[in-house]
Amino acid sequence: MNCLRHLPVLPLALWLTMSSAMAHEPGAHVHGIAKLQVAVDGDILTLGLESPLDNLLGFERMPRSEKQKAAVRDMAERLNKPGALFLPTPAAKCAAVSVKLVSPVLEPAKKGNDDGHADLDAEFVFKCAQPNALRGVAVKFFDGFRHLRQIDVQVVGPRGQAAAKLTAAQPQISW
Repeated sequence: MNCLRHLPVLPLALWLTMSSAMAHEPGAHVHGIAKLQVAVDGDILTLGLESPLDNLLGFERMPRSEKQKAAVRDMAERLNKPGALFLPTPAAKCAAVSVKLVSPVLEPAKKGNDDGHADLDAEFVFKCAQPNALRGVAVKFFDGFRHLRQIDVQVVGPRGQAAAKLTAAQPQISW
């Protein structure tokens, strides 16, 4: 079980606003490392992922070859199945209700700056029938995205805030 480092408590709305603003700030990203924000608000579990495309595709620019285009399609297909990527505590009976993916490689008509350092921002929302039983999430990204080495996690929910680092050897966050 992953040990969480507890952080000062912020109201959920403020935390989500700050997290969203930080996710869109320009700046360097680190290959091999992704960021995951986990928010539990009542019966809703929201997971926000920010990752360099290199972690998910092995490249970060617009796809040029058919093989790269197929890799983008495969990534999008996998990300659109959040129930296979995130496994909330089974007793909480959570079901995926929405997925939002934002990346330049997913919108080829909007060719922008192809500087070779593109990211993917994703939001996965689950609704839990038994939210009081929700105690954690197993993250299955390491199984399918071989360039990913670590996920830095921030959690906010009814039990407060916490932070953790996930790896292939420790893909479970618990609270």
